[in-house]
Amino acid sequence: MRNIFIFDMDGVILDSEKIYLDMNQKWFHELGFHLPIQIHQNYIGISASIFWNFLKSEFKLKEDVQHYIELEKELKFKTLSRLDLKPTDYLVDFLNFLKVKNCKIALASSSLRKNINLILSKLDVTGYFDFIISGEEVAFGKPNPDIFLKVSEFFNCSTSNCIVMEDSTNGIKAAKAANMFCVGYYNPNSGNQDLSQADLIINNFRDKRIFELIHV
Repeated sequence: MRNIFIFDMDGVILDSEKIYLDMNQKWFHELGFHLPIQIHQNYIGISASIFWNFLKSEFKLKEDVQHYIELEKELKFKTLSRLDLKPTDYLVDFLNFLKVKNCKIALASSSLRKNINLILSKLDVTGYFDFIISGEEVAFGKPNPDIFLKVSEFFNCSTSNCIVMEDSTNGIKAAKAANMFCVGYYNPNSGNQDLSQADLIINNFRDKRIFELIHV
């Protein structure tokens, strides 16, 4: 029985990708370069090191990659701290359903642990998650499967027992590389993501098909 549900954070439990895109686009302007939004969206869900190595090469940035990664971390935390945040529509209803059914719920996000803690606290959903893992705790980020495999290791379960909720192409690739069932969550604010590799595609957490998954 599939009874381990693994949620991505940005774009899934929080509609945050537009927040980050707007934040970075403004910052890129201050740094003196322009990144077309269509290209920017292709890097949603991918590790910061891959993204900033691309930017450094493309725009001949002066500082080393880690310098920009650290600045972006602080900028993101400050941006999130000053905003009122709300969970994705109907998410809490679905989380309550999973709890009633005695499913285990995990969060596997490429974000920093302190950003995860901040967002979950602001959304008032921390208590729903039995296990939380951040991108800092794995050697290779999405689209590599490491972060999802860590979840199955924690619960000491087969990957076939796991269902991943992802909104990005890279997240879905990571889930499938981990041999897990993947639900692609279509979020228009996450850009033109290719969800075709997902086993199921939804656009809201009222879709009856996700309530039926635990019986499969």
